[in-house]
Amino acid sequence: MPPVDSAAGAGAIRADVGPEEDDPRVRDALAIARAVGELRQESLFNFGEMTGVKLTAVLGQMLEHSELPDAYLDTVRAVFAEPKGFRDAYTAFEEPGSVLVLLREPGAGRAFTAQALLAELRHRTGAQVGPLSFGGGNRFPVRRLPPDNNVGYLLELPADEEKFEVAADFGATLGRIQYTLGKRNSRLIVLTTPQQWGRIRAGAPADAVPELGLPSPADVASAWLRAEEPSFPTHTWLNDRRIEKLLAGQSPADVLHIVSLILKTTRSPNSPSTAGTGEDAFNSQVDSVEAARTNWREELLAWHRRGSRTSFQRNFLLVAALLRNAPVAHIYAKTAELCQHLEDNEVSLKGQGAPGVIEMVASIEAKLESDDTVQFAKPGWDDAVLSYFWVDRPMAREPFLAWMAKAPVAKSGAFLETLTMEDRLLLANRVGAFGVRWAVRHGKPRPLEEIVLAWRKDETLWRAAVDLISAAALHPTMERFIHEVLLRWSKNGTEERAALQKMTVDVCAGEFGRHHTGKALRRLRHAAASPYGDVQESLHAAVRNLWSDSSARMTLFNSVVAWCSDDPDRGEAGRRSFGALATLRAEDSTAMPVLLMEKADDADFEPAVEDLTVGWRSLLATDDEANEAGQTLNIWMDVAWRYPSRRPVVFSVLRGAVSTPGGPGAGRPRHRLRDLLYRWQPVPSADADPERVQLRHELADLLDHDRNHAVALYRPHRPGRGETSR
Repeated sequence: MPPVDSAAGAGAIRADVGPEEDDPRVRDALAIARAVGELRQESLFNFGEMTGVKLTAVLGQMLEHSELPDAYLDTVRAVFAEPKGFRDAYTAFEEPGSVLVLLREPGAGRAFTAQALLAELRHRTGAQVGPLSFGGGNRFPVRRLPPDNNVGYLLELPADEEKFEVAADFGATLGRIQYTLGKRNSRLIVLTTPQQWGRIRAGAPADAVPELGLPSPADVASAWLRAEEPSFPTHTWLNDRRIEKLLAGQSPADVLHIVSLILKTTRSPNSPSTAGTGEDAFNSQVDSVEAARTNWREELLAWHRRGSRTSFQRNFLLVAALLRNAPVAHIYAKTAELCQHLEDNEVSLKGQGAPGVIEMVASIEAKLESDDTVQFAKPGWDDAVLSYFWVDRPMAREPFLAWMAKAPVAKSGAFLETLTMEDRLLLANRVGAFGVRWAVRHGKPRPLEEIVLAWRKDETLWRAAVDLISAAALHPTMERFIHEVLLRWSKNGTEERAALQKMTVDVCAGEFGRHHTGKALRRLRHAAASPYGDVQESLHAAVRNLWSDSSARMTLFNSVVAWCSDDPDRGEAGRRSFGALATLRAEDSTAMPVLLMEKADDADFEPAVEDLTVGWRSLLATDDEANEAGQTLNIWMDVAWRYPSRRPVVFSVLRGAVSTPGGPGAGRPRHRLRDLLYRWQPVPSADADPERVQLRHELADLLDHDRNHAVALYRPHRPGRGETSR
């Protein structure tokens, strides 16, 4: 089974076939084959063979939060290799009210197995299927289940981390969940790890965990090859002893990598292995796959050891491997730049002193195509070149990473000006995807940090970085490391590295926050202490985006209130975050502020007046230049004017916000509120609405009453005649 293991990242399938395929069966087969190819690239986090437009679409769909589309489900059914026990598990799952718990570590195919069960359910019963968010707390109450009928849900339990654990009574809630799902003809699959399940399983139904085996690597490879190329000689390839040896004992990700190498070596028109015919050609192709699995180490060593080899040639090979599909002129210019960056012999490209493009392409044993791009003949050669450099030149890693991160950044007078925006985005995504894979493989965040810091001032590159890191945060073999990196970045408070905090907040504002709400809130809590404006602006947007997930609202709002009240380091973030929520309106005809909406049912969240008071107190405590408090007050007073039923809440909150007695400056929020009330409805005014004027006077009188009462309560006691001063 493939390493696609994130329910949130399951939308990256496009079935775009051309109008020339008139036969519906041919069109369907081509659509599946193309979708399988894209899914294979997504699973390996390898987007270098896509166009910029296609890559942007795929990344966008990977991060889409919705029910699983039929095109994706069809693709799952086409490539899924059923393990032992799968049919029995599906039979149990098809029963209304069923709950299955799949126990495997992330990256071991657990979510893909779950998606295969959901795809079968959709195919056989027509049920809607899709992911279900756990929410921001540590419990999953029954009321969190949507009221829809005939649905199959996929629920991934959040991993235990930093002062967070899924409640130990989770297993005991599954019985009630089964009962509720049964009444709605729905079903649920839960994803967790064996270690976590051992802690939370008490009280769970005895038959909740199905017995599932693992498919053989050969079966997985066969399924993918047949789905992407139905006419491929799968039997011949997979029965070759050399390929059998390569596949033996491999993980799903490694199997898929071998499949990719097989397809590349048989498809490449430049490969020497395609030149012959018959058994010799086949043996040559198998040899290429074997060499590619060892990163072409012997061949690269032989190339580097040639006595005439120059640093300019070595760097040209490295740049061509990194900037795959870039124009050769750009590779040529960037090679000279890298030579300077690595403090190799400086190369001048002016005149004819240095070797030219054609000579350089020949020196690295590549081919210059008619579109002026450089293509390697050997499958996987470009990635092998980069791997060889990393191992071979440990002292050059740091300067290379710094140069690599800046490679897509536009510079005046550089060859990059000849690239279109689509080409530039593709170049950025090639560098970014490589940086992600490199960081995860070596367990070091430095490549990602270099990219984030280098791209922070370019809006297009920044958006590309957010998309790539967000996708990695939902990828089965990468997510654990990326989550740790985001947590580390959220605590980084230095000015020169504030972009890392901003990246964390931007990622938490997206699908990562909706899929892992609790984790996102913990990272936002650390980033909320940042004093830097761009981080605070991103936090403002993140809070609003997370509010869209109804399951996260209580935890989100409680966090914001805590920042406003008893956390001086996060007071400014709390004020801005509360302002973001206080001005957020419902998307209906009322346009009511979401914090003032009444509960439609018991499952809805309605903030307590006391907590709203804390947030308003923070708004009124600062004379902000943007007049955030004034804009918010205008919205809330308009609600009190148009909707009398909400007037008591608005008045109670505002009175409570300025009713803190005693202490220097205690009256300042009250004076500020009165000034803002006057701006909301000036008096006298020729066009003043009498009802608005009356409303303003009513609240002002109540504020005066509260002030007089507070003064009477807290007036300092002075000893009278006959009394002894204590």
